[in-house]
Amino acid sequence: MQIYLLNKTPFEGVKNLILNEIVFFDIDINLHQYNALICTSKNALLALEKSKVPLNLDIEIYTIGESAACLAKKLGFKNIKIAKKSYANEFFKEFKEELKNKKCLYLRAKTIASTLNLDLKNSGIDLDELIVYENVFKSSNEKLIHPSIFIFTSALSVENFLKNYTLYEDDIAISIGKSTAKKLLNFKNLFVCEKQSIKECVILAKKLSLKANF
Repeated sequence: MQIYLLNKTPFEGVKNLILNEIVFFDIDINLHQYNALICTSKNALLALEKSKVPLNLDIEIYTIGESAACLAKKLGFKNIKIAKKSYANEFFKEFKEELKNKKCLYLRAKTIASTLNLDLKNSGIDLDELIVYENVFKSSNEKLIHPSIFIFTSALSVENFLKNYTLYEDDIAISIGKSTAKKLLNFKNLFVCEKQSIKECVILAKKLSLKANF
């Protein structure tokens, strides 16, 4: 079966289906005013890089996922903490006590699927939010093969796909996490990856593809 990945990350034997583009905003922020920087996506850090914001390399970075942590390390940040589980609600449970008594900055997208910002504020954490990028829908005229395996890497990727295409009954959908899966609850051939990683989603897709071909 053909495997489609709703993301631009390249993998052998996988076709990328890009239905969005990232628009970065020009930002001006003094990171030295904060003790902690919350980044749930590497795009937040890319926004800092693109706007050439002077970095406070001693600030504590709190991330969800390896990609954001790897980029933080590449940029030279020294104090990087990765959530044990790659879900916003688990991030909140793990770090809410640690973030208290710290001045925090949450770099985020214009639209977010979670309520992490509200949860942090409601727990008494001193949190500023800064919208640094936006996911914009991009239509496609590409004709898809059915049945196929579709890997969805965010709730927005599901929304964008359904604006442009239809999932057939014999297709297989793979969700990178629980919040993304909520957008696909009415689809019977749905698999939620155990680890919230694009690489793990691709590994699962290839296993399912082999089974389907026998």
